[in-house]
Amino acid sequence: MRSARPIGAGVVLGFILIAVVGVFPVGGGARAAEEFIEGQYWALIIGVDKYPTFPDDMQLVSARKDAEAVAAMLRDRYGFAKEQMIELYDETATRKGIIKALAQLKRQLTPKDSLVVYFAGQGGYEGKKGRGGEIGYWLPFDAERPEDTSAAVLNTQLRDFFANYPVRHIFLISDSAFSNSLMGKTTTLLRAKDATKELYRDKSRWVLESGGNYPMADPADKTKKGHSVFAWHLLKTLEANTKPYLLGADLVEIVAPKVSNEKQGTLPRSAPIIGAGDEGGQFVFRLLPQYQKDRSLTTKDKARLEAEKAKVDAAQKELEELELQLKQAEEALKKGKKP
Repeated sequence: MRSARPIGAGVVLGFILIAVVGVFPVGGGARAAEEFIEGQYWALIIGVDKYPTFPDDMQLVSARKDAEAVAAMLRDRYGFAKEQMIELYDETATRKGIIKALAQLKRQLTPKDSLVVYFAGQGGYEGKKGRGGEIGYWLPFDAERPEDTSAAVLNTQLRDFFANYPVRHIFLISDSAFSNSLMGKTTTLLRAKDATKELYRDKSRWVLESGGNYPMADPADKTKKGHSVFAWHLLKTLEANTKPYLLGADLVEIVAPKVSNEKQGTLPRSAPIIGAGDEGGQFVFRLLPQYQKDRSLTTKDKARLEAEKAKVDAAQKELEELELQLKQAEEALKKGKKP
C-alpha cells in the first residue's frame, strides 16, 4: 500500500507565516482598519501683502508667501485636494472675493466635511479695544483706509458664516491679533485611549490667532526663509508631525510656546469660536500614509517578530533539506535500491 506523502515545506512554511503575521499585524492594513475620517477636507487660504492705498509702513512682505506655503503643506502632506481649496492672494483677495468664497463654501460643504481657513494680512478693531465692545476685522486688498470698515470683513460676518455652515469641523488660523473677539472659553479636552476618534465625532469651531497685529518677518533672520515667526513655526510643526492624526489643540500646544519664545514673538491664542455652534469636538489633521511613522509595533514586538522570522528561516532550511532527502529516497525506490 502506498504511504501518504509528507506535507511539503512550502505548505508548512505558509502556516508558520500566517501564524506570525496574525500575531503581529503591520503596514497599511492596520492603519486602514483604524480609519474614522468620514468627510472631505476643504480650505480657504488668504494672503495679502499689497494694499494699494495704504502707506509704505503698512505694506507686508510675508503674508502671501506664508499663505502659499500653508496651502502647499495642506495639499502635499495632508492630502487636501487642489479642487477643494480656494486660494486668494493680493488682488484676488478683495472683500467681494472673500465674501464670495465664504458663500461658495456654504453651498459645497457637507455635514461630514472639515474646513481650514487661513488668513494672513492687515486687520483692525472697530471701537476701543479693552472695553468689551470692539469688533475685529480683516482688511482685504481693496480696503481704502485701515480704519474703513465698509471694505473690511468683520469677525461678526465670519462667525455668522461659520455658524450656518453644514460642516463638522472648522479650524480658523489667523496671522493677525484681530480675531480675539471671536474667542469663547476654552475647555479641558478628553485624553482617553480613543480621544481622537471621540473628539472627531463632535462638531468644532476653533480659532488660532498669532498674537501679532499682522505677519511679521525679520529680514535679518535667514533661518525662517522670509516667513513670519508664527507661520514658520506653524509650517515646521505640520512638517515634523509623523502621527496619522493630529488634533488642532495639539498643534496649538506645540506652536504657541515656540512662537512666544522668539525675540519678535507674542503668545498665540486659541479657543472655540463663540456663538458658532461648537460642540466640544476637535479638527483632526490627517497625515498622508507616506509621511507616517510606523507606530503599529512596539520595540519589544519588533524584537519578537525578528526572532519568529529567524525561526521561520531555520524551519525553511530544514524542510528544504528534508524534501531533498525524500526526493533522493523516492528515486532510489524507483530503481529498486534501498536508500
